[in-house]
Amino acid sequence: MNDEYTKVEKPAIDQLLTFGYTYVRGEELAPDSPAKERSSWRDVVLDKRLKSALMRINPWLSPENLNKIVHDLIYIRSTSLIEANQKVYENLVKYMSYKQDMGHGQKGQTVKVIDFDNPDNNEFLVVNQFKVHGPKQNIIPDIVIFINGLPMAVIECKSPFITNPMETGINQLLRYSNRRNQSELEGAERLFWYNQMMVSTFGDKATMGTISSGYEHYMEWKDPFPAKISELVEGARSQEIMLKGVFCKENLLDIIRNFTVFETVDGKMIKKMARYQQYRAVHKTLIRLKTGKTQKERGGVIWHTQGSGKSLTMVFVAVKMRRDPELKDYKLVFVTDRTNLDRQLTQSFKRCQDETVQHAKNVKHFKKILANDSSDLVTGMLQKFREKDFGKMEELNASDKIVLLVDEAHRGMYATLATNMNVALPNAPKIAFTGTPLIKSRKTTNEFGSYIDTYTIDQSVNDGATLQIIYEGRESNTKVTGDSLDKLFDAYFEDKSAEEKEAIKKRYGRELAVLEATKRIEMICVDILEHYRNNIQPNDFKAQIVTASRESAVRYKEALDKLGGPESAVIISGDHNDPAHIREHTDRTKQKQYIERFKKPMVEDSLSILIVKDMLLTGFDAPVEQVMYLDRRLMDHGLLQAIARVNRTRTGKTRGYVVDYYGLSDYLKDALELFSSEDVHGALIPIKEELPKLERRHTKVLSHFKGIALSEIEKCVEVLENEEARAQFQANLKKFLRSMDIVMPRPEALPFISDMKRLGQINLAAQNRYRENLYAIAGAGAKVRELIDEHIYSTGIEPRISPVALLAPDFGEHVDSIKSHKAKASEIEHAIKHHITVNIEQDPEYYHKLSKRLEAILNAYHEKWDELVQILMDFRSSIETERGEKAQSVGLSKQEFAYYNILEAEMKEDADYYAPDPETRNRMCDITSEIFDSIKESTYIVDFFQKEDEKKKLRLKIKRVLMASELAPKTKMRNRIIERYMELARVQDVPK
Repeated sequence: MNDEYTKVEKPAIDQLLTFGYTYVRGEELAPDSPAKERSSWRDVVLDKRLKSALMRINPWLSPENLNKIVHDLIYIRSTSLIEANQKVYENLVKYMSYKQDMGHGQKGQTVKVIDFDNPDNNEFLVVNQFKVHGPKQNIIPDIVIFINGLPMAVIECKSPFITNPMETGINQLLRYSNRRNQSELEGAERLFWYNQMMVSTFGDKATMGTISSGYEHYMEWKDPFPAKISELVEGARSQEIMLKGVFCKENLLDIIRNFTVFETVDGKMIKKMARYQQYRAVHKTLIRLKTGKTQKERGGVIWHTQGSGKSLTMVFVAVKMRRDPELKDYKLVFVTDRTNLDRQLTQSFKRCQDETVQHAKNVKHFKKILANDSSDLVTGMLQKFREKDFGKMEELNASDKIVLLVDEAHRGMYATLATNMNVALPNAPKIAFTGTPLIKSRKTTNEFGSYIDTYTIDQSVNDGATLQIIYEGRESNTKVTGDSLDKLFDAYFEDKSAEEKEAIKKRYGRELAVLEATKRIEMICVDILEHYRNNIQPNDFKAQIVTASRESAVRYKEALDKLGGPESAVIISGDHNDPAHIREHTDRTKQKQYIERFKKPMVEDSLSILIVKDMLLTGFDAPVEQVMYLDRRLMDHGLLQAIARVNRTRTGKTRGYVVDYYGLSDYLKDALELFSSEDVHGALIPIKEELPKLERRHTKVLSHFKGIALSEIEKCVEVLENEEARAQFQANLKKFLRSMDIVMPRPEALPFISDMKRLGQINLAAQNRYRENLYAIAGAGAKVRELIDEHIYSTGIEPRISPVALLAPDFGEHVDSIKSHKAKASEIEHAIKHHITVNIEQDPEYYHKLSKRLEAILNAYHEKWDELVQILMDFRSSIETERGEKAQSVGLSKQEFAYYNILEAEMKEDADYYAPDPETRNRMCDITSEIFDSIKESTYIVDFFQKEDEKKKLRLKIKRVLMASELAPKTKMRNRIIERYMELARVQDVPK
């Protein structure tokens, strides 16, 4: 049985049917099918269904306008996939406008392609195995979901028993949408012009992204809100939860309309879609606003940990409110307490909201727009509510149709500021957004109300939305906490007199004097460079150093330069009285340039380290940053916000690191005890906790080879012959290598390095034997890959060279070099299977027969290894010679013979049309030659397969030859032959 279909694809279709979807098999939508829903394999829009939906939703449409709309939706002018997708999205969500006389002259009329307000007024169609022709290759997605004839979602299903099913599914989606290697044109972009979400699933895990998502952006949807998991089937898998949470009609339309945005990031347009916690939080916020009896009951706190998309959640709240009949007329006031966050939030709304954003320039302007009853969107700084700025506090607006949405509400929202806000807007409910948990002794909930939604550090890490942060304390002779401070002071200032020491203490204090000591900073920089070069730089990531003062920041820069460190920059605030050596680093224009450079990948920009005091510790988002070197005291929210700079996801980044030189461990427990234990669980994991995990993962990956020494490569490879065994081995190896990447080059990793190298060699040998990509090594850190590659090189093997091809001249010598007969048989078997897979499109009928013959041989000679080796080698020798001989026997070339085989196979389907006599074969040869000549002649045309008119002409030529022949196949068979010939012509290298 096909596990992919029975365990993943069919259950998905069955569940979608329970939501009220209609199901159609892909073959029923083929161009030659009776339904005639597509005129070509390139068509991706079901235009009959689209027209029907447009008339149902907009019954007043004239036939002329109906045809215009369909034309405009099918033929999108764009220079890129993302541009086409955005145009389609705007047509769907912001609607289209066409001039039509409704009795009062020609006026622009709004046309809805989807009825978002009435889900059941739309057609939801699920189609499996929907074949589409691309410029060079065909694609056949497992499931395509159509809304009103437009392909809105693609779901790629994989067997749970193959190696790396999730990565394989995402890789296939990237290929289908031509994003894996755009120069190859290996996909069919047109299908994805309309796409709103892409899903890769193997049942137990299902992840979702958009057309601009990379591997690291695909996430599970873990909450079927507003439904509950308990309402689903018992033991509901990730797939069932996602389908319920995303693809029930109401949620699907809601997510498309209200939870999708296009944003420009680093000069590149990307498409973002809400994650489950954002979707849930927004809906719960609206419920709270509509059902609360008092001002406080209508407000509350949303705590979503740093890096999980809090700012975008605020945008989604605004979008959703603007489309809610009860809340659309509310004034929305967004308040934050940091200039950079204020700027970031304002820009986010301007990009994502289709309305004017009123940004408060000063206190006077802020008071004016707050007093105005208009239902606008306002952004401003919390400080503008200070009494000294505001003047005598007075009521500005008593309306209860104002909502205050306060960013980073744990800071500053107490005492005077909160009081002033309540006086100015006495009836406005307040929604607090925070990226850090609330301090137990100072509850933000007292001011804002109870929690609306929480998304903890642990949940975010488990979801892959953010990364685990590993903590490591370094150099006990540099940390300034505890009893060491006096000793350090005396050591660093031993050359000073008693009077000078007292003067230093008086001016700087003992701690700051030590933190700024040049000798200490140089010692730390030596260690930083060693740690960075061994742990971070090999994987092409960057670093941040957090210092106690602006003076120490400059000294760190000087020490790094003196030691020949990588390029670094200082980002500190400035004052007009600054001395020259400080002022040199406070130019805002240069700082902006440094920040933009730092955010770029290492291959694009070599700026590797930013040195800061307070700047960039909040609101700074640079996924390329993996490590923070900490040399100052940080407490409470400041600590959690600062370390979150390294938790952003990025390809190849498995962890963030905090390396502590100050002595954080001495007060870490007290610092985190201010918060509820469940809130901060997993905030920082000491690196020593990775060691038992490494040991467990090592034991687990070795368990695949019980009783076999890892040096016995061949025996280990045999253990992995079963596809499910390979999949499990890959999963366990990947986890082991991830732990090794974290712990190396610490001495604790040394006992595991030998096994790591051998496991890498086994992985490569299995990859070559079974002719499939095993991703564990490729996904490991660079330092791990380098050690494994060095080991494989030492055995005389080039790890990047492909396995010996079946028909290579030295294939026999390669097989002879393998010791056991069983291993030889396995090598030949999988080489033949790979050869068939690679070549089957060139002559599908011939290679399909080969596959059946191979299966029969394997069954007949099961475990008779010495005989099987000889039989398989004989079979291998005959593969291409036999094909050539058979073609020659009927007077055809190999390429012509592929068309002959298709014709013969189709004719055999009906005994009335096929008699295996010489005269019939001769007729078939004549037909094949004539059709092949027509194909050769037609495909001389440049970009032939992108020209529908030319393809129609060729189809007509083939049809006439078939109809004129004495064989005269009936219409259905004839159409099938024509399409198979067109498909073969596309993939076959027809000589010009």
